Amino acid sequence: MQIVSLTMVKNEEDIIEAFVRYNLRSIDHMFIADNMSTDGTADILQALKAEGLPLTLSTDYDQALKQNEKMTAMYRDAFKKHAFEYVFLLDADEFLDLDRETMFGLRESHGGATAYYVKRVNFLYGGEVADRGNLAIFDIMSVPDTVPATDKSMIFHEAGKCGGFKIGNGNHHVRDWSRTEPHVSVKPEKEFALIRHLPLRSVEQYMRKSLLGWFALQLREAGVNAAKQTVGSHWRTQYRLILEQDCKVDAETMISNVYGASYAKRSGPRDAPTIDFDLKYEHLMRKQTITTQLARMYEATIDNMWAQAPS
Repeated sequence: MQIVSLTMVKNEEDIIEAFVRYNLRSIDHMFIADNMSTDGTADILQALKAEGLPLTLSTDYDQALKQNEKMTAMYRDAFKKHAFEYVFLLDADEFLDLDRETMFGLRESHGGATAYYVKRVNFLYGGEVADRGNLAIFDIMSVPDTVPATDKSMIFHEAGKCGGFKIGNGNHHVRDWSRTEPHVSVKPEKEFALIRHLPLRSVEQYMRKSLLGWFALQLREAGVNAAKQTVGSHWRTQYRLILEQDCKVDAETMISNVYGASYAKRSGPRDAPTIDFDLKYEHLMRKQTITTQLARMYEATIDNMWAQAPS
C-alpha cells in the first residue's frame, strides 16, 4: 500500500466504476467515503470491492458539504491504521495519469512530509452519452479546455510528521498551522502527475451536481445564500441560473450557463486517454430523475435531523 487515494462521493453512478478502474492503474489502494448516495453509487462500489479490488469503503452520514474537515479526518484516520507514502486527493470525476519513477525520484532527493501541486486539465462537455455506454464519456469528453484549471494537492506522507496537515476545500491546498510557513503545498520542480477532470458529463449530471451540491453547502453553515463570498459560490451561481430557468435546462442552456460565449473558443487539441478495461456494473445504475434524487436527499436529511434530536 505505497500509493493511496482519498475520495468523497455522492450520487456518481454514471462515473464511479470508471473512476475506480482507471485510477487503480496508478493507485495501490483507494479509500472512498460515500456521502449517503441515493442512486446506485454505493451498490457499484460494493460490487467492485467484492471483486477483490483494493478498496476501503465507508459511509459519511453528514449531508453537509464540509470537505475540508472530512478529508482531513479521513487522511488522519487512514494513516493511523495503514502504512503508505503517497496520498492523492481525488474527486470522482478526476482521472490520474502518474509517472511513478519521477515521483519516487523527487522523494529520494527532497524527502517526505510535504505536499505538491498536481496539474489538472478540465475537459469540455461534448454531448450526451445516451445509449453508447458510460465508457463513451472518455471519447465524448476528449477535448481539453484551454482555460487553465486550478491545481490539486497530493501528499508525500511521512509517519509522525504529517499529523498537523489540514486539507483545504476542493483538495486544492494543504496547510499546517504549527509550522512557521503554514502553506505546505508547493510546485514540484518536475511534474510527475496529471489529473484529467470531467466536470460536465451530461445535462442530468449538471443539474444534480448544481442542485444537490448547493443544498449540501447550505447545510454547512447559515447565511450562505446571501453571503458576498462563500465556499462553493460557483455552485450557487449555477443553482440560481437553473431556478431562474424553471429547471428547464437542455444542452444549449447548460453550455451557456457554464461556458458563456467562450465555449467554441476554448477547445484544445483532442486528447483521449487509453482505456484498457470494461465496465461490469452499469446494470446497478438506478437512473433516477433529478426530482427523485432531490426528494430522497431531503428525506435522508430529515431522517438524520430527527435521529440527532434529543428524545
